[in-house]
Amino acid sequence: MANRSYLYTASFDAAERVSGISEWPYAIPLVYRILVSVDPSPCRSLIWTDHLDPIAVSGRCGPGIDRLERFLSRIEHPEIGPLADEAMTFLREHTEPDGRFVLECGEIFAMDDEPLGDQNARMVAALSDIDAEIDAAVARLAPTKPNFWQRVFKPAQESVEAPVRELGLGYWSDTLYFDLSDGR
Repeated sequence: MANRSYLYTASFDAAERVSGISEWPYAIPLVYRILVSVDPSPCRSLIWTDHLDPIAVSGRCGPGIDRLERFLSRIEHPEIGPLADEAMTFLREHTEPDGRFVLECGEIFAMDDEPLGDQNARMVAALSDIDAEIDAAVARLAPTKPNFWQRVFKPAQESVEAPVRELGLGYWSDTLYFDLSDGR
């Protein structure tokens, strides 16, 4: 089984509802971190319920989606359009603006020897400087002049899409390995 990060949305009304948004193997992608970067706060895990330290992060849905949309609009990569449209459509259909995202990273943190709570605290602190990471990603994805071999041999579609997908795009689903939609 792959160690994954999980992204959920939660509406904290009289009947708390939690539903899946996406999962990603072996990393915590930039898109997930952008989505929880508005008013982020450490929280207890919805998955690892026996873990007392806060090893998850929650952030506001509406402003997080707005920040993601601004980020995606800055990327000039040729394959960003369909993946950005898919992301924005899915997020708007599966979240409530006043809800919260919950980013579960326990499985990713468990791959390291450092205590999970310490890793989570460091990630929450790093979210305050997410704009620098956003700027670096935009610069990295800026169009470049093709070299000789790229002009002679057209790259495969998968290799062209790979840098954009690595941001955390293209894998939206409300059905995740850990299904928390049972009304928690």
